[in-house]
Amino acid sequence: MQPLKVLFMGESYTAMHTYLRGANYVSLPEYSNTGVAFADMLRAQGIEVEHLPTHEVPGRCPISAKDFAAYDVVILSDVASDTMLTQPAPAAGQLRLNRLDELRRYVQAGGGLLMCGGYFSFSGVGNTARYGMTPLAQALPVDILNYDDRIECPQGVVPELTPAGADLLQALPGGVWPDFNGYNKTICKLGAVEFARFGTDPFLVGMEYGSGRSFAFTSDCEPNWATHDFLKWPGYPALFSTILQWIARR
Repeated sequence: MQPLKVLFMGESYTAMHTYLRGANYVSLPEYSNTGVAFADMLRAQGIEVEHLPTHEVPGRCPISAKDFAAYDVVILSDVASDTMLTQPAPAAGQLRLNRLDELRRYVQAGGGLLMCGGYFSFSGVGNTARYGMTPLAQALPVDILNYDDRIECPQGVVPELTPAGADLLQALPGGVWPDFNGYNKTICKLGAVEFARFGTDPFLVGMEYGSGRSFAFTSDCEPNWATHDFLKWPGYPALFSTILQWIARR
């Protein structure tokens, strides 16, 4: 069997910090790409991964459903809808494809989609991710709130498996699940399968959409909501491998 081919987008940022010392100040840049570690973890599971850091998405992400079809699963993680919709500038007055509608059509035709949580996923911080206002919302297994959906849990929150989750994830190593520091609050769609939850809120949810499948992982796959305990947990690689196999019907 051919290895899963995954397009993974997001998990990077650039920041500018200004430091004040009395009458002096200096501005220094910072760049972070935690997606490298996540992509390497998937590759160690025998999955073929192409990673596009967030700033490369507008220019390098596929645009048409046909182009997305080169992959078994597309992963969006902390990359907002505006970034996904931005494309290289066309000639004046030229119409373009809606990349998120094309991604929806790709899933409907048999592709796989995983959205991981974060400040720029689902509705996100200040509702800046705004996925609920895009065509892709139809393909996701959760309904997205039309306001800031972050649930911050600095004290830690532990997911609970549903009966369906126990069936899917019973072989995970590591025993008791570790804490998370937060998640995006969503609502499980009618007909979707909830595999795990935080209290009454969805955590792991999957759904059939047309001939394809979609999945919501409503916390982070990397920091900051993903704790060090989760990233070191023996079940961490197996969890995402299992999720991707479920999405791709393997």
